[in-house]
Order: sequence, then structure tokens, then C-alpha cells
Amino acid sequence: MARQRDLQDGGEFQSPALERLVRGLSRLPGLGRKSATRIALHLVAKESPALELATAMAEARAQVTNCSRCGAITEPDPCRICTSVHRNAELLCVVATPVDVLPFEKAGFYRGRYFVLGGLLSPLDGVRADDLPFDRLIRRIDEDGVREMVMALDASVEGETTALYLQRLVADRDLRMTRLATGIPVGGALAYTDEITLQRAYQFRRSCDS
Repeated sequence: MARQRDLQDGGEFQSPALERLVRGLSRLPGLGRKSATRIALHLVAKESPALELATAMAEARAQVTNCSRCGAITEPDPCRICTSVHRNAELLCVVATPVDVLPFEKAGFYRGRYFVLGGLLSPLDGVRADDLPFDRLIRRIDEDGVREMVMALDASVEGETTALYLQRLVADRDLRMTRLATGIPVGGALAYTDEITLQRAYQFRRSCDS
């Protein structure tokens, strides 16, 4: 009971505000309480960029959104990739999450456009076809006259399941379907693939018919 009262009064810090900050930070992906505590103590130091960081976070929260056409992270809507005349509208790269767009753009070799599914099919987790925007993907293919669809999905059971579903979904269209080739390890996440591996996987992509 004494320990519980201490936590209510601010825990080990004797500061309810600092305790709330640590708890909030520890809810972020990859941050445990120890890491959250180090960050919190740095933020409350006199010379910390806490106010600038808080302003930047508030602005990003208010201004950043998902593109209504492709689903990528953006401020202008539609995003600059979807509206650029320098991007190949006939080449569409399908990815699972907005984060998966970033390594392609950082590497700089891909000049087509994107479509973000927002997840992968996973019946065990309750993610079914109706939960993902496949209808919007079909409209995008038809409206842009897409001739090749690159399935840049994670090398996982969920990625394979989604890729097979996509193949069946567009089987009646005159559309070349390709997948990223060697280089992406089985079970590996696309978002953490280095640039050289990603570029090689893209260059040696194969047809889904082979």
C-alpha cells in the first residue's frame, strides 16, 4: 500500500508530472521504463529541446495525414508522389504500411507510384479481405492504367497470403504482376531492409507466373 501511495504521489521521482511523462514515453514502441526514464530526465533538463520538440509533435499531429489516393504519409493531399508528372503512373508498388514506402524513396531508384494496403491478410489475427482497401486498389489500377504491379510485401506467411490473394484479385486484367526477388530474408520486415538489398531485390523481381 505504501508503494502504491508513493506512485500516486509521483513514484520514485517525487513528481507526478515526471511520472506521467515516463509512463507516456514507455507506451511508445521499443521503449521500456528504463529508456523512457532516461529520455524524460533529459527532456526536463534546463538545456533540453523539450519545448521545440513539443511544438514539432503538435504540428506533426495536426498536419500529417495519409494520402487519400495511395495511403502514404503526407501533408498535401493527394501526396506529391501521386501528383508528380515525373512518376510512372503505369507502375504501381503495393506495400503493407506507410513506413514501407520510406526505404524505396530513400534509395531513390524507384520511379513509379505506390498503394498502401494498411496491413496484411491474417485470419488468425482477424484481418480479412474486407478489412483492407482492395476495392480502392482495383479502382486505382483501372483509373491510372497500371501495366505492372510490384508486390513489395514482407517475406512472411501474412505477406505470402496477401500476395496470393492479390494475384487472384487481378487475374482477369491485362496486368503484369511481379514480386521482389532475392535479398529480402524470410521473416524479415521490409521497413528495416538496407538500400542495397532492397535495390537488388527490386532489380531481380520475378513474374508471379514463374
